[in-house]
Amino acid sequence: MCRTSARNPDFYRLLLRIDQDFAEQPRSQHCRRCRGVLHSARYRRKPRGLTRQARAECGDFRYSFCCAECRRRTTPFSVRFLGRRVYVAAIMVVVSATRASAGTAAAMHQLGELGVPRATIAQWRRWWQTDFVSTPF
Repeated sequence: MCRTSARNPDFYRLLLRIDQDFAEQPRSQHCRRCRGVLHSARYRRKPRGLTRQARAECGDFRYSFCCAECRRRTTPFSVRFLGRRVYVAAIMVVVSATRASAGTAAAMHQLGELGVPRATIAQWRRWWQTDFVSTPF
């Protein structure tokens, strides 16, 4: 089931819609520093781990806003991206969860289909166990 969801373009369309909803809140407010007007300043991302069709539905940008006066950037929470990670958040979660139970051949086959290198999976594992635990999320 996770593999189907992680590869389904409709799933990424839903995540994009959720990110749009998260972006509406700061868009409707003013800069927290100087109360200036916020303008769209979304930036491009190159999401890894997706099929071409899923990438088109996910979007290759992150919502962000920039103050017209002080130029301070405001970036809302995203369900598509985990901070500055290059892989899509859903892929990181699915691969990490699969890796945690990777005793089966089916789990290892799923990791191979997603094309995430073993060294990257090891980095994610360390991140989940150390840095992620200290985040507010």
